[in-house]
Amino acid sequence: MMDVRRRITTDSAIGGVNIVPVIDLCLVLLVILLVISPLMDRSPVEVTLPRAHVLKEDEENHISISVNPDGRLAVNSQELDLKDLERAVRNELKVRGSGVYVIIRADENVQYGRLNELIKIAKDAGATHVALGTREIEGDESTLGAEGATP
Repeated sequence: MMDVRRRITTDSAIGGVNIVPVIDLCLVLLVILLVISPLMDRSPVEVTLPRAHVLKEDEENHISISVNPDGRLAVNSQELDLKDLERAVRNELKVRGSGVYVIIRADENVQYGRLNELIKIAKDAGATHVALGTREIEGDESTLGAEGATP
């Protein structure tokens, strides 16, 4: 008679899904997000603020208008044209409330007439508190000017 043997086969297939690589990928993405997120809040318009003795700002809830000597503008972290500035400030005021400060961060080489125009646009958009941003003088504890133009 023929030798009939039962063949024993071993399945080398994996019994489940290995999630360790998925967790590794998630952790790497989390680290990348944590490293990049502080860079996302920067204004695309670089300005050098003038120096002044200034008051310390109590709140972080403000709207920032940045302008450089070339005339490039940004509201918070969004670069835009002068014609879109009033609409953008009005939208930010709707979101944050009308009592927030609008901080104009103008480079020290921006002409006064340009600042006056930006203050007028902010007021026309509905801002009740407009201030000019300045740099801290060495040895001074303050960080932000609040000598604002109020109605």
